This record gives sequence, structure tokens and C-alpha cells, in this order.
Amino acid sequence: MKAFFYLLLLTNLVFLLLQWLYPYEQWARPSRPLAAAERLRLLDEGEPGAMVVEAGSLEPAAAAMPSEEGSQVPPRLCYTLGPFKEKTEAQEVAQRFRDAGVEVSLRPSQEQEYMGMMVYIGPHDTRKQAIEVARGLAEKGVREYIIFSDPDKMNALSLGVFGLKKNAERRVAELEKLGYQPKTEMRYRQRTIYWLDYAESEPDSLRRWIDELKDQRGISRITRQCGAG
Repeated sequence: MKAFFYLLLLTNLVFLLLQWLYPYEQWARPSRPLAAAERLRLLDEGEPGAMVVEAGSLEPAAAAMPSEEGSQVPPRLCYTLGPFKEKTEAQEVAQRFRDAGVEVSLRPSQEQEYMGMMVYIGPHDTRKQAIEVARGLAEKGVREYIIFSDPDKMNALSLGVFGLKKNAERRVAELEKLGYQPKTEMRYRQRTIYWLDYAESEPDSLRRWIDELKDQRGISRITRQCGAG
């Protein structure tokens, strides 16, 4: 019995010694959980403004983004041949294209054709005045003229239309020496020209023939984006 009492006393002394050396708060404090034990955050629990990236998703996303060079599709090219002054000529060339398997369409258009520089005197208030001026010109050796009836040049005397400017200037100088005050004006006329439109490049044999047309007939082959007239 006495031995049991001493054993109990010794146990209490050891316990008190341990309490003094190691306070309860240190050895009773819960240890830090391992990193692997931290709670996983679900994808829909992300913080506002935070980007959630799943493992293995970065490379496919980058590969799916088209490059700037690959995103631009080169425009489709079409072609226009002309101009042709005569419709029959354009039709003959169009048939040559169709025989070579190239679809082509004939398109007319209007243009102003330069005729030359006109030299004239007037206009005059009445036709009688114009005739009197014409008689005076005839007496001085100028017998070729036309009396205008156009509203903007009523009763004016046309003394010729010259393709070269220097020839028109020479006629003006002659009339000024005779005491007249001539005027000049560039003259145009409306005419219809024709173009051939097609949407595929012609074969080599047809291309060589087109080169001959350029030299012989002065036509041009225009490359343009399809849909641009």
C-alpha cells in the first residue's frame, strides 16, 4: 500500500514537471494541415474578376486562335477587256472566249469622244448677220463655214474643227489678221463602246491572242476585284 502511494506521488511530480517544461497550449495546438488537404475551389466558386484556367486547356485555346496572316482571304480576281469601238468586233472576241471555255459577258457603255478644237466667230443676233459675216470672209478667201443653230451658239460661224491644237491656233491667227475675233472650243461627241467581262483567267493560247489584240487594236486587259465594276 505504501508502495502504491509513492508511485502515485511520483507520477504527479512527473506530470507537474512536464506542465512546467511544455505548456498545454504548445503540445495541445492542432498542427497545420498539409497543403494537399486544403479545400479545393470549384470552378464556379472563383473570386470576382479572377480567371480560372483548367489544366491542359491553355495550349488548345492558343491553337484555336487564327493567326493574323491566315485570317485574311485574298480577294477573287475578275477581268475586263476593251474598249471595242464596234459591237461586231466585241462579239467576235466574246465568241473566241466561249470557244475556249471561258464565260464572258458583253457590256456597252457611253463615253465622250474627243473630236478636236473648233474655231468659230459669233454668235450673232440674227441669221442675216451671220450670212453677212460669211460673205465678208468669202471675199477674203475664207469660204468654208457652217452656221450653227444650237441654242448656246445660235447663228455662230464654225470655221473648222482641228484635231491638232496647233492647226486650230494657226487658223485663229489668220482670222485675227483679217480683223476678226475668233474663239475656240474643244468638241466632243457621245459614242457607245463595248467591254468584255469575265471571272476566270484565260488559257495560255487565248492570252497570247489577247496580247496581239493589245498591239493591233489598242485594247487593254484590266484586272479588278470581282464585284467592282
